[in-house]
Amino acid sequence: MWGMLDDSPVIINWNGLDLTEQAEITPTLETSNNWIKFTHPLGAEDATTHTFPIPKGARRILHTKGKAGRVRGWWRTGTDKLASYGLETKVWISHNSTISDSNIIALEALLQTKSQKDLPDMRSEGVEPIYWAGTESGLMEIYKFPGVIYDTDGSKGSTGMGAGFYRHNTKGGGCCQCRVGGGVSGGSSGRAEFAAACLALEDILTHDQPIVVLTDSKGLMTVASNWVGEGKDPLLRHFPD
Repeated sequence: MWGMLDDSPVIINWNGLDLTEQAEITPTLETSNNWIKFTHPLGAEDATTHTFPIPKGARRILHTKGKAGRVRGWWRTGTDKLASYGLETKVWISHNSTISDSNIIALEALLQTKSQKDLPDMRSEGVEPIYWAGTESGLMEIYKFPGVIYDTDGSKGSTGMGAGFYRHNTKGGGCCQCRVGGGVSGGSSGRAEFAAACLALEDILTHDQPIVVLTDSKGLMTVASNWVGEGKDPLLRHFPD
């Protein structure tokens, strides 16, 4: 959800909210007019829920689709392209609201974008700073870090393990994919996460700069804490990944 209840409309991505958040915002939508809501196509079962997404009298102004999600397996190749997967979007406003035809056309053009790449780099144009400030790392002001920032991720699938990183200051990265046999050398999602962090650390070896590595792996952070700090000397055999 973006915006404040002031002169500009609140923008609501309904399917991005959990049931509790949907229930909390529903009374506000029913008693205010200054909002724009995005939903997936609604089925008959939606009408039976306690948080039916469309307030009484709301008007649908658009029903369209565009490229809204990353191509599956993008991390294996580093080609961060977008795909729609046939997912349609409906756009609603309050029955007491008005919107110009030109704004509807502009909104439809944005939703139908054919962009071939979703740029992950931090930019300062338009609402970009607001978006980045609302992320977990943005709330911690990590993006003001005076060094190199890496994002890492890893995953294990039927074809093997994949790992990669993105480096913000160069707007580039690296990735790897491999097959691993069974037994003690078998793959795991944790091992892929560790590999992604190792790729980032290898990349920085030729540069004398402080770094931050952003990861979504609790396992990586837990294990890494055992290796950091005075007097710590863990044994590799205790860490199979």
